[in-house]
Amino acid sequence: MTKHSLSRAFAVGAALCLPASSAFTANLTLNTTSSQSEIDAEYGGAILAQELSGKYANCTVLYEGGVTRGDLQRFHALFGYDGESFYNGLPDGATLCFNSPGGDLYESLVIVDFLRDAFADLQTYVADGDLCASACSNLFLAGAHTFEGESYETIAMRAIAPTARLGVHAPRIVLPDDGETYDAEEVAAVYDEAIRDSSLLFAFAQKVDDEGTPYLTPYLYARSIETPPHAMYYVDTVGDALFAKVAVTGISYSVTLDRQLINTICDNVFLMDDGAFSWALAPTWKPHPLAGLADIWAEFMEIVSLELPENQSEDGPFYTSDLKIEQRDGAIYGHRRGYRTGGPYGAEDCVVRLDTSREVGETANFGTPRTAWDARSRHPIDVRIGYQAPRSPYSDPEPQHVRSPYAYWQTLQQDQDNHLHSYAALMLFPMIQFLSDLPVAPEEPIEAAATTESTDTQSLTCDDLWYHRNRIFHENGYCFSSERGIATFGNDSCFTKSPEISGRDAELLKIIKQGEKDLGC
Repeated sequence: MTKHSLSRAFAVGAALCLPASSAFTANLTLNTTSSQSEIDAEYGGAILAQELSGKYANCTVLYEGGVTRGDLQRFHALFGYDGESFYNGLPDGATLCFNSPGGDLYESLVIVDFLRDAFADLQTYVADGDLCASACSNLFLAGAHTFEGESYETIAMRAIAPTARLGVHAPRIVLPDDGETYDAEEVAAVYDEAIRDSSLLFAFAQKVDDEGTPYLTPYLYARSIETPPHAMYYVDTVGDALFAKVAVTGISYSVTLDRQLINTICDNVFLMDDGAFSWALAPTWKPHPLAGLADIWAEFMEIVSLELPENQSEDGPFYTSDLKIEQRDGAIYGHRRGYRTGGPYGAEDCVVRLDTSREVGETANFGTPRTAWDARSRHPIDVRIGYQAPRSPYSDPEPQHVRSPYAYWQTLQQDQDNHLHSYAALMLFPMIQFLSDLPVAPEEPIEAAATTESTDTQSLTCDDLWYHRNRIFHENGYCFSSERGIATFGNDSCFTKSPEISGRDAELLKIIKQGEKDLGC
């Protein structure tokens, strides 16, 4: 690789240079079979060498321990930064894993700035049972994949395992507790540092990737500011992960196709909404734009309670509350009608389409995300929003199409002013469900089948096999023409309708196709 000049000087980072004898609390470990002496020769003794295994087997680099002053120099060494240029010798798609209680907020934020300016191309991950809290969360949230071509394009790419603990809280001022007294100048200096760190955190909350995704979303920033320094707010529910825009991997998008699923999806759609539909007459129905999940849920339940018979006026207006699901034309359609988003002035209907040939009452698997990339590519939930005008006992009967989710969908689809909304597969689960309670993915990914004699695919569904087969085509540049293929993988990076598939991918395709044949897919 060639060296790249940085676009701006690291004046802040340069001021943090420490003597080589300074102690580091954290270790930065490179997953390698090279000896420690070989790694020392390349990175100047700043990086540990170890062949990682178990839950760290897919980590390129492991950051373990507290965040302390001087850690920036470890990242300088990792990327060969000499004050003017850097060198990225890590493999494409490198993953930086964390197990850290946090530490120095300022140090974490200058490392974030360095990684961003160096186009570091480091995805981030917190494994099952591991902790990434406080200052560590900033390093984690800075995870991104960088596409290098005529220019750089950076996409946020971070993931946690279901039992990982990603935590945030407010910054704090630390003074030695040794009975000393401090004069005004010393206290002012500490206060100035606190203001500086808070301003840097705020600046981080304004940064977005090249698709407009915030690294530190307003939702998570608000949780960090409102949570006292002695406490911790953990991203531990489906809603937290969705609002923080953090992928959850190692789970299975396996759900039962029933009315409860449609209800869950529709509730989630309106919980995620911040005025995108026609909620009331205000710009948002939420208590305030940065409300936490507990407050949002309480407010939402009040809106839903308006549908109850005891809360209806005898004189109207009246709205239809209905929940249905059906299988039509190779897809599941469902609707949940009667969300009282406009108080007495209107209601909205949520109409859902799921691309699966499974029948109502059966279990469908919409994928098993093992990386942030997998989670990012799974948007199997399509939704359209219909509107109910106020009705009275003297109103004409409702149109026939609203009685069938399929017919309702077809009608809305023909309306040029009606918009299609697509959602990530995590929306299949209730907002308040704990991540640790989500279905766990099988331990062995399908790719492992290519290295064994077994061709047993009976534990996988047709949807699983479809996804893995088409992922191979996608990774080999295939341009999809089907609605399902485009919705799942997109065609942004495609270049052929006839990809050349050979070697390990060809072997795996044979196994997948045999599995589809056995299942009658």
